[in-house]
Formats: sequence, structure tokens, C-alpha cells
Amino acid sequence: MCTRGFFFEPQDSNLPILRFFFRDMKEMPVAEIHEHPQASDCAIFLTFKVSSVVEMKERGVDHPYVQKETSAESSGVPEKYIFSLLHSKIEEFLMNVRPIWELAHKKGVMNKVDEEALLEPVLTPRQTDQFDSSLLVDFRERPLLTKGKLVDRIVPLLKYPGCLMLTNQRLYFQPAQVNNVGDPVLNWAYNTIEYLYKRRHMLKQTGLEIFLKNGESFFFSFRNHVDRDEVYDMMVNQPDLKHLQQTDLESMLRKWQQREVSNYDYLVYLNNAAGRTKNDLTQYPVFPWVLNDYQSASIDLSDPAVYRDLSKPIGALNEERLEFYKARFEAMPRGMEDEGLPPPFLYGTHYSTPGYVLYYFVRMAPEYMLCLQNGKFDAPDRLFQSIPSTWSSCNTNHADLKELIPAFFDDSMSPEEWLCNGKNLDLGTTQKLTRVGDVELPAWASSPSTFVRINREALESEYVSEHLHEWIDLIFGCKQRGEAAIEANNLFYYLSYEGSVDLETITDPVEKCSFEAQIQEFGQTPKLLFSGAHPSRNDVGKAVAIATPDLIPSPRKLEESNGAANGSSASEVETRTREDSVLGENTSYDEIEEEDNTTGNRRSMFAFRTRSFGAVPKQAQRFVGGITAQLRRRMSAESSRRWNWAFGTNSDASWAPSAHYMLHAGEVTSLVLGKDGRALFSTSKDSTFKVSATLDGTLRRNLSCNLALSCCDVSADEKYVFVGSWDNCIYMYSMDVGRVIDQITAHDDGLSAVCVFEDRLLSSSWDGSIKMWHYTPKGIATAPLSTFMECEESVVKLAVSADGSTGAAATRNGAYSASYFTPLVLIYSIYLFS
Repeated sequence: MCTRGFFFEPQDSNLPILRFFFRDMKEMPVAEIHEHPQASDCAIFLTFKVSSVVEMKERGVDHPYVQKETSAESSGVPEKYIFSLLHSKIEEFLMNVRPIWELAHKKGVMNKVDEEALLEPVLTPRQTDQFDSSLLVDFRERPLLTKGKLVDRIVPLLKYPGCLMLTNQRLYFQPAQVNNVGDPVLNWAYNTIEYLYKRRHMLKQTGLEIFLKNGESFFFSFRNHVDRDEVYDMMVNQPDLKHLQQTDLESMLRKWQQREVSNYDYLVYLNNAAGRTKNDLTQYPVFPWVLNDYQSASIDLSDPAVYRDLSKPIGALNEERLEFYKARFEAMPRGMEDEGLPPPFLYGTHYSTPGYVLYYFVRMAPEYMLCLQNGKFDAPDRLFQSIPSTWSSCNTNHADLKELIPAFFDDSMSPEEWLCNGKNLDLGTTQKLTRVGDVELPAWASSPSTFVRINREALESEYVSEHLHEWIDLIFGCKQRGEAAIEANNLFYYLSYEGSVDLETITDPVEKCSFEAQIQEFGQTPKLLFSGAHPSRNDVGKAVAIATPDLIPSPRKLEESNGAANGSSASEVETRTREDSVLGENTSYDEIEEEDNTTGNRRSMFAFRTRSFGAVPKQAQRFVGGITAQLRRRMSAESSRRWNWAFGTNSDASWAPSAHYMLHAGEVTSLVLGKDGRALFSTSKDSTFKVSATLDGTLRRNLSCNLALSCCDVSADEKYVFVGSWDNCIYMYSMDVGRVIDQITAHDDGLSAVCVFEDRLLSSSWDGSIKMWHYTPKGIATAPLSTFMECEESVVKLAVSADGSTGAAATRNGAYSASYFTPLVLIYSIYLFS
């Protein structure tokens, strides 16, 4: 049993593991009397009916999860399941099932935060800090803590709750009894521990990692840094751990310069010192691409031309792509953190993320990819299938900045494990009809072992030895953040940096969950190790500045003006503002021009006249006036001065386009202009939602969905965007965290329009229905406030009056209908066109 259903793992590995979701059980599982198949008498069995079943790991092979509907006759999957519990009392088992099954069917559970709050009374009693002293290996052991410390054991993509206990001889981890089967208690004698490190987890200083002499490691995250520090201090004071004299950074640097330590081992050490660990995919060890030639039939490692420029981050190796990043950086708003907008950044994706690690390891650890991708492998064309094409993507793709992982240079592990499809995984077929199998190697590598060997030789080459310090400055050193990062074209999204947000002080669970999700998906910049320039390998004896926590600046405290990076001087901004303010708000026509800083020419950006609403029926004039007021309200005074847009009902209709941007690859289905006129929200039949800058069309946000998107609208504070799709769903997108925070199946057909007002939104569909929903920062309510079914044809557009009391809908048959919201009733319906 888990918090969302049952798993059944058959002893016969040829049969698939089955998963049954509680949400697919209309009735709670019950105890029924049936005839026992292996005895003549009857017995009590666990019985339930389910509408769908998920099958996984059939024949012991990791494959995409298969969901089968039990109602479909062709599926051959039964609807009713009967189990005999061999070691549990069925009454107690069902008592544990009931509260979780009821939670799965509880209305109003909108997101992970709500779910965790409702699960807390069920799970908390199972997560105890009371250590069972009967589990001690030696009865003479003496506990050093009055009670255990609550922790999570961190492994890739998962965490296991439990508690730690210290004795005078061992460290114990007692797993929480969150499952109906007890997990074994782990223990480690102090004399088996080789290293002990304080770590951060989710940008919090709450981690502790132990390395054993046999090569194993275990990573724990505490509830707070106080508990972590208390356990660490106790452990290092134990007699068997007095040997934990960790080499300091400066000593290891000198060993590297004196050739006592290889480039590979030095990078392993720096990753470890910066908190990178293989137990946590969000901060997996990072290594550089060192070569740039993956096409030649042979490679000469003594030729400097075959090496990558280590003084530049991946994102700056391609000058044309870098110009795109810089233009977007300059267009970003500054000094608006208090309004919820992030500080400017060059790169919206990171060089090390969980997705990138599993991209490389999909053949070796397919179960992790399936876990991360909700039971699916990534699309075949996006899988790791070629080293030359991966390098090319990292140099040309605007969303691909990944560096490498230690496996590319590690000759102690078998490269065939992760470069060859030894498990015969069904990874699909690309658009070029190529079956995804083994990874394509560079022409100069005849085998996976040869590739890793040559790559390692390149890493240890004299050229890399002379330039590796430049890459270290970017990843671990003085060019990692702040002004130096801007000058080095190395600035990432602020949440990737340590110190950007203190999760321990955030009390709002929704906000905290949003930050944690973004940190997990985006990746984390390594801990800052060097506050000054790292000396080269040949510059022996040069002083090095080691960073301390006090020297780590917050990424939020970047210089507000950033004059050099902006490309606009203060006088230019001031002059432009004065010129804009001279324009009258009620002028019917004016053309807005902006000076192109690169050419000195002035170019027309937009030229709009306001458009007449046309002939409006008398009874609808009140509503149209409300819409006009709504448009005025959404356009701030600053925006009016900037763009000189006037809204009225008397001027002639006239449009004079002055700029053309290719925002989407398919037909644009909706456009919403931000209240300050700087942002444009758009959806398209190419299944993407985008937020673009109106000044130059640069992309600020991007969302890809499974089906075409039909509509969108923005909340008044522009913190949330609601997107309608052909898959019948409404997606709630947070501008702050840059991802979907909720989705609901709203209609029986595709969405045609959404309209947001106050804390509510209207949605309409091609099935002719209109629904009103309540939303909060947590998400959209699962049930509508009202449903309106009076439209005879598909609804194509929606609008709401300024006071939020009245709405209008346009339908495919040329009619429009106006309605009061409280209650949602039709006022009138008018046919405007045939």
C-alpha cells in the first residue's frame, strides 16, 4: 500500500508489477468471503474493483508503463481483484486503507500541498523519533542522544524518512514505519567510516553524507541545520573518527600543481568540496566538455584546435546564440524583485540537472528515467543517442547547456553500461526511422572503452592542465555569480545559487513547495569555493582566496542598473521616459519608435489606432462600456504613456502593422497583452504557450503541452496564466516559478476561451458549455461554482464586465449572449450575424 494506491509484485518475474490507484476505485476495498483455491473451506479475502490498471516491469524489463482500462473488452484486464493477505490481519489492513482511500476521493484536493496536509495525520504517527533500543547490535552500547533525529535518507529521485541515533560505537538509521512492511535498520560502526561531510540539500544546510571504507556512501537530510550540526559535532568527537582530518582546499591545490593529483581527481575533489554528490541528482558532480572535435576519423591530442575553450561557459561558445541570450537579458525588468519578478539572468536552463544526468544514464538506470518522466522514456529524438549530435546540440540549441558527468572520464567503471543498450530497452524510433540503441561514438573512437580512454587522456593533457583553472573559475570560483558572472556571460537563474532563498524561513507551504519543485527540476550551482581567481597549474606558489560563507553574495543583490550589461545608459532611459510622457493619452494615432542601438537607426515597433466596437444593440451598451473600462483598467497609466494607446468607440477602424515576430511554429490561437504593454502572452496550435517581450519579441517563458492550445488569460496581478487546451483541460501556470502548478479537466470537449476576473475564471468549450471556477494561489477548485448550458452552438469567445457582475459569450452560429453571474443566468441572446 502507498499513499495513492496498491502495488502488487508477483513472485513470477515474467508477470508485470501491477499498480492500482485509489482514485480509480469508486468503492472502498472490502473483505469478502470466497472459496479458497487451495483448500476446501472458505476464507476472507481483500477485494476491490478498479477502472484501470498500470502494468510495469514485465519479464523483469524496464519499459514504459502500460495503463489498461478494465472496462474495455479488448483489453482483457479484469475489473475485480481478489487478494489473500498471508501475514496481515485484513481488518487492520482495511483500517489503514480507509483514510487514504477517502483522501483520494476528497473534493477540493487541488495540489501536492493540500495532499500532504491531509496525509500528515496518517503519516506523522509512523515517523517517530523514538529509537528502538532493542535494535542495538551490542547490548553494551550507550546511546548519545535522548531521542533520535528525524531525517530523510536521500537517494536518486527518492527519499526515505526515518531517524538517526548515535551510540558510542555506531551510527543507526531506523526507517519510519510508513509502509505496512518494516524495512531493516541500517547501522555503521565508526571504524568503517572513511569520510564525513556536511552537505546542503535543496539549497538548505541540512545534509550530512558519510563515506565508508568499502566505497559506499549514505546521504541524510535533517529537519534543520541545528540537528545536523549537533550530530556532526558528536560524530567527529568519537575516538574512532578522530582520523577524519579532511584535506583543505589549498593543500589539494598545491598537490594538483605539483602533479601529485591528476586533473580528474582534482575535479572529483572540488565537486565533493562543493557539495556535489551522486546520491542527489539535483547536485550531481559536474565535469567539462574538453574536446570540440567529434567528427574526425582520428584525433591529435597535441593539437590545441581540438579542444574546447575552457574560459567560456557552454552558453558562450556559440557567439550567435550568445547574442540571443544577451538581448533577452537586456530586455528583462530590473529592480522588481519586491513585485515577484526574478532578477535578470542569461540562461534559463542549467548545465547540471537531474534530467541531464538521467539523459546520459538512460541505458544504465532506465528505472530512474521512467520515474522522472511519469512512466515514459523521453521522445526518441530527445534521448541520448549520439555523442557528436549531443555536442552539437549543446552548442546550438537555446535550451541545451549541459556539461558532462564523471562517467565520461572514469576508467574504473564499464562504459558499456551507459553507452550500450545491453538491456535491450525499447527506446523507440526517431523521426528519421532510426531505432535508438547504442550511443553513436565519435569517428575516432572504435569502442566505448576507447572513447572514455581518449577523453580521459584529453582531460589530463597539457592543454587542459594549462586552462582548467579558467573553467574552475566559472563553476566553483570567482566568475560564478555577481558582476563577474555577467562579464563572463555566466549568469544563471537566481534560484540555482546558494543563498538566493532561505527555505527554512518560508512558512507558506505553497510558496515553499513551488521553490522546492523549481530547485529540483532546474538544478543547483555548486557551492562557491574560491572568492578570487584560481591559479593555473603552472603558477605554483600564487596565493588563492578561499571563499567563506560571509563572502558569498546573494544573487538578488546584483547591481540594479547594470549599465554595461544593459546596453542602455541612464541618460538614454531618462530621455526616453521624458519623450514618452509628452505624448497625450487620448491621441488617436501615434507611432512608437525605438532606436536600434546596434545600427543607430530608428525603427517602428507598433502603430495602432483604436478600433470602433461598431454598431452595438442598445441593451448591450452597458456591457460594452464595461468591457471598455476593463481594457482601460488593464492598461496602466505608464503603459498608456509608453504606447499611447487610447480606447474609444468613435474612431475609425484602422490598423497599421509595424513589426512582425515569428513567435510560434503553428497558427496563433490567442493573444493577451500585459497591463504595462511589455509582455505578450500567446498560445498556438503548435501546443506551446509563450510569454514574449513586445519590444523585440524575445522569449521570456515557454510551456509545451501534448495537444494544441486554444486560449489563455492572465490574472490581474499577472502572477498566474490560465491556458485552455484541446485536451479538455485548463492549465494554471505560475509566472513566478515558471511552471504549471495545477490542471483540471474542465469540459467534455476542447477549451475555446478562458476569462479571468478577481478570484474566478470563466471557461467555455466547443461543447457549448460555460463554467465558472474559483481559484487560489494553490490551484483551481476541482468543481465549478456554476455551469451554463444555454448556448446552442460552440462558444468561441468570452468577456467579463469591469465590475465582474456580467459576462458575454459569442457562439459559432453568430449569436452573443449576456449573463449575470450571481446567479449564472441568461439575460438575453442576440444574433449579430448569420
